[in-house]
Amino acid sequence: MSGKMKQFPGLMAGVAMTLAAVLAPAALADDKVVMNDGRVFEGLIVREFEGWVWIKIGSGSLARTELLATADIELILRDEPNLQPEAEAEPRQQSETVAIASSKTPTEPAARTGSAERVAIITLGESGGKDMVGLYMTAHILEEIIPALKKENVDTVVFLINSGGGALLEIQRLSDVIQDKYKAPDGFRTVAWIESAISAAAMTAHCIEEIYFMPEGNYGACTGYRGPLIAMKDRELEEVVYMMEKVSARGGHDTEGQIMRAMQHFRYPLSCDINENGDVTWYQNEEGQHLVNPEGRILTFDSRTAAKYGFSGGTAKTLEELEKVMGLTEVEWVGRDTKGFFYPISRAEEINMRFRDKTYEDEQRTREYFTIYQAAIQLAEGEQDKKRRGKFVGKARSQLNAIVSMVRNNPNLALFVMNMTEDQFEQWVDDQRQLLRDLMR
Repeated sequence: MSGKMKQFPGLMAGVAMTLAAVLAPAALADDKVVMNDGRVFEGLIVREFEGWVWIKIGSGSLARTELLATADIELILRDEPNLQPEAEAEPRQQSETVAIASSKTPTEPAARTGSAERVAIITLGESGGKDMVGLYMTAHILEEIIPALKKENVDTVVFLINSGGGALLEIQRLSDVIQDKYKAPDGFRTVAWIESAISAAAMTAHCIEEIYFMPEGNYGACTGYRGPLIAMKDRELEEVVYMMEKVSARGGHDTEGQIMRAMQHFRYPLSCDINENGDVTWYQNEEGQHLVNPEGRILTFDSRTAAKYGFSGGTAKTLEELEKVMGLTEVEWVGRDTKGFFYPISRAEEINMRFRDKTYEDEQRTREYFTIYQAAIQLAEGEQDKKRRGKFVGKARSQLNAIVSMVRNNPNLALFVMNMTEDQFEQWVDDQRQLLRDLMR
C-alpha cells in the first residue's frame, strides 16, 4: 500500500484479512462479496431481502446463484459503471436542506404578520444516541443555521436542550457562537429550555441569561473526565473552572461563577440568602440562609430547586406554558406543524436535524467507508488492466467523497474519527486525491 495511505488505529481492526481475500486472483466480475471468513464471491448481486444477498456467479450453463447471510458478510464492493475515475464529484453541501418527517418540500418562510414575536425552537441534542456535545451539538451547526433564522424573520431562539454531555473542547466554541452571534443586541433574544442538560450541555447553556426548565428538567453534574472515566483534577480541573468563570459571567447567574464551581467539584459547597424582593446572594460556603449544596456533593438542579433559588425563570411543559413564563403576549411559532413533534419545525431546525441525522449515519458507517476505500486502492494497485483499475479507482473515489462529505457536514469528525485537525485532514485528502490520479497514469 502507498505510504500516502494513513492508517487509523482502532478503526480498521480486521481489515488485513479482508484485503488479502479481496486481492486473491479472480476473473473480472460485476460485484464482489467478501465474507467474514475471508471467502470472496464475484458475480452479479441479483437480490437483497431481509438479511440475505443473492449473487449470481458465472454465465451460461456454468452459472450458479449463492445465497449469503448479511451477518456473515464483511463488505460488498458493488459494480458502479457510471463512476468516472477521473471525476472528483463535489460532496453535497450542508446548505441543501431536506424535509424531515414529511414527504412535502419545505415551504417558503412565512412573512411577518403584525407585531407578534416570532419564536423558533432549535434543539440541542435528542434521544436515540444523538445528544453528545461536540458531535451532535456543535458550534459549527449553530453558526450554519443563522442565515435560515434570519430569513424566517425570527426574533427569539429557544434552545431546547436534551443532552447528557460530551466533549469539553466544544464548550468554549459553543459559548462564543451563542454570545457573539445569537444574543442581542445584534442577534436574537436567546433562551434555554432545559429537558436535560448534564455536564458539557449545562456548561454550554450557562452563558444564557434566560433559562427555563421542563418539569422533569435537570441541570449540572459538570465534573470533567478524561480517558476511561478518570475525573480531572489539579491543573486540568482548574483550567476548566477558570473557563467556566468567564462563561458564567456571560450568563450573569452569579458574580464569581460559584454555581458552576459547585457543579464541577465536590470541594465547593454552595449556599445563598434570598431577600424579600427575591434577590439571591450566593456564597461558596455553607453559611448562607439556604444550603443549596453541601461540601462533598456535586450540584445538580432540578426544576423545583432551579426555580426556588432563582436560577430558572420558571417551569413549562408546553409551548403555551413557555409563552406565559417568558411573558409573551403575541407569539408566532416559526415553522410548520409536523407529525411527532410538539413544536413547529423551522427551516433552521430542519438543517439542524439533518446535520444530526447525517452525523449519526456517518458515525455508524465510518468503518465501512475506510474499509472499502482501502480495499479498492489495493485492488487498483494490483491491477494491470487500466480499464479494470479505473473501476477500482472509481470505487475508491466514491468512498473518499463520502469521507469528505462526512467531515464537511461535521468538521469535528476529523478529530473524533481520524485524530486530525481540520488542516491535517485537508492535507490528507489532497494526498489521497493525488494517489488516485497517480493510479490512473
